[in-house]
Amino acid sequence: MIWLEPVLDPLAPESLDIQASILNSQPEFNQMVLHKAYLEPLELEEENRNNLTMGEKMLYIRSHDRIAGLITYLPDYSADHYPWIGLLVIHQQYSRQGIGKTAVNELERLFRNQGLSAVRLAVQLENKAGEAFWTRNGFAPVRRATDNHNNEVDVYEKQFG
Repeated sequence: MIWLEPVLDPLAPESLDIQASILNSQPEFNQMVLHKAYLEPLELEEENRNNLTMGEKMLYIRSHDRIAGLITYLPDYSADHYPWIGLLVIHQQYSRQGIGKTAVNELERLFRNQGLSAVRLAVQLENKAGEAFWTRNGFAPVRRATDNHNNEVDVYEKQFG
């Protein structure tokens, strides 16, 4: 069983340790996005503070009562008024088990229950695995942009039917 659990305090030391453990299990992803393989909890605290000021929400992905991953999202990105998925990372130990797909389906259900009709996200151009994952899950590229870390990205969107 997989479910999403709100992270009540993304800045708490225990939460920062969990986030670091998940992210650091995927050093190639960190390298693509943040240009470094491993992150310290204090670095995540600064990133979280910036994102929380924009209204970001954080969810743990739980699988059989273990934290298997992390999702962040903005309910309403001020630049375009779409909800945006900011981050989806599955701990390496739980990769390739369908957890990410199920988590995305749960997040989409949450969005639909809130009356939203679409969601967007950004994928780094070199992230071929991410591109394939999001395409398989019904997302399509809509434009090219630069993210807040100066990475060139493709913006993907999924309309809810």
